[in-house]
Amino acid sequence: MPGCSFFISHSGHIATNNHVVDRCKSINVSYKNKKEAAKIIARDKVNDLALLKTNIDSDDIFYLALEDIEKLEEIYVAGYPFGKDISESIKITKGIVSSLTGIGNNLSNMQIDAALQPGNSGGPIINSDGEAVGVAVAKLDFEKMYEIYGDIPENTNFGIKSSTLRSFLKVNEIEIQNQSFFNNIFNMFSSSEDIVRKKVDDATVYIECKNK
Repeated sequence: MPGCSFFISHSGHIATNNHVVDRCKSINVSYKNKKEAAKIIARDKVNDLALLKTNIDSDDIFYLALEDIEKLEEIYVAGYPFGKDISESIKITKGIVSSLTGIGNNLSNMQIDAALQPGNSGGPIINSDGEAVGVAVAKLDFEKMYEIYGDIPENTNFGIKSSTLRSFLKVNEIEIQNQSFFNNIFNMFSSSEDIVRKKVDDATVYIECKNK
């Protein structure tokens, strides 16, 4: 299943989940109707993160939030649910942060109620300032939850916190970019939806994994 990623540097670095690229023999990324090869340069299998390098000169990048997001804050998730089978345009869902821990009290994760589907993995979780506050990673397994509890879970999805991504990038000597003066000015005069829409369009990448 294809996945998603997003630019975190002006040098062509993109962040995604390790499980999106773990079994790839080769990786292609699509950005604004252009397709380029990408190379894995670092992995964090425990936290399910991967860092890729491309030769793409992106129009923008996602800045990482300086602090972890709080419960009840609004978030947006960008990605390609079910790949490009439904349509080739990127999709955005909206929700809130439901919990500051993941499955098994995993402190590196957070729980969100914004919809996630296969193909969303690796996509950015975004706050109203257009900053990446997390990386979409998983949803509860419907079959297992029904087997255990006799009910189907709804709106129970998970992301990796931006602080975990920051640590991963720092260890791999990737300079972490913060919001610029011009971005802050733009944000002052724009709606949350306009800010998020621009970031999603200019800094989100579709990943195709080839196993042969």
